[in-house]
Amino acid sequence: MHEDLLQKFRRDLALRGYSPRTQDIYFRNICSFIEFYDIPPEEITREQIKDYLYHLVHNRNLSESSLRQARGAVCYFFSQTLGKPIVVDTIPVHKKKRKLPEVFSVDDVARLIRCADNLKHRTILMLVYSSGLRVGELVNLQVHDIVRNSMRIRVRDAKGGKDRYTILAHRCLQQLERYWKTYRPTRWLFYGRYPDDHISIRAVQHAYQRAKKNAGITRQCGIHTLRHSFATHMLESGSGIFQLQKFMGHKNLKTTLVYVHLSEEHTTAQSPLDAYADMFSHGNRK
Repeated sequence: MHEDLLQKFRRDLALRGYSPRTQDIYFRNICSFIEFYDIPPEEITREQIKDYLYHLVHNRNLSESSLRQARGAVCYFFSQTLGKPIVVDTIPVHKKKRKLPEVFSVDDVARLIRCADNLKHRTILMLVYSSGLRVGELVNLQVHDIVRNSMRIRVRDAKGGKDRYTILAHRCLQQLERYWKTYRPTRWLFYGRYPDDHISIRAVQHAYQRAKKNAGITRQCGIHTLRHSFATHMLESGSGIFQLQKFMGHKNLKTTLVYVHLSEEHTTAQSPLDAYADMFSHGNRK
């Protein structure tokens, strides 16, 4: 019934340059929204939009990120596809809760990597931690994205549609060399069932969960915890916040600053008088 309108919405999402994954998420959200009312979308009022979002909050029990995606899809649908931005401009945004991310200890990370099922899975987990990659970025890596001479990894079409470079550890490069000699990838660094297609996100998540179980780690946290651990451990080892922001691909420094709070939890406060006590100990008068 609304096929033409939905196709126009797909077109508008593509013109905006959203990633294929975001396009699919927004499209599914709008399909659910239109189905919820079963009336011509042009007749849906601002109050009905608010009622729908309220329904998602109180009846569907969606996560905070899912609620924001639903609102974003509705807003973009009305402003671009229907040309009615005034309808959604002032709809409140669900207040974002600031939670500190889960982080592994260095010992946990080492044990997790050691307990991976095979060489391929071990290399994947090591690379996620070594470079702070999102799982979607990892599966899209190609062989030529490993830049050996500068010890960097090129991350193409990352979040926000931007390319960036992140750091590559020497130990991880050695692991990649062992992996390459065994699997001989040609295009995709980690291919899936067939060499002409990359490994799926689901397969990587499964490999992570298997390794976590083998390592005896019972905390309920996903593979993104390795990225959080990379950021926190980098700051603890003395790296700068602006350098970390670049490696993580954060647009806003506030996003990176959360890891400062995490690293501070493992740092014992010390007065400079104690830190440089030797410089004050000479020539003291009795």
